[in-house]
Amino acid sequence: MIRKLLFVLIFLFLVSITGCTIVQPWERERLADPNMIFDENPIQKGIKEHYINIREGSEGGNGSQGGGCGCG
Repeated sequence: MIRKLLFVLIFLFLVSITGCTIVQPWERERLADPNMIFDENPIQKGIKEHYINIREGSEGGNGSQGGGCGCG
């Protein structure tokens, strides 16, 4: 019983110290670096999303509105 409780306490401690942190304004420059972008080519991604939205007849999730006709 004590062993399980100790294990749970250690686990909770480890989870709590690896949580979120406050990012200072001078550290945000490094996080906003273009090297941190996951997409290799953001322009190509935008074109592909637009094409998929036209094909599906839907638009959304990226802030623009349209009827699916390709004009939005």
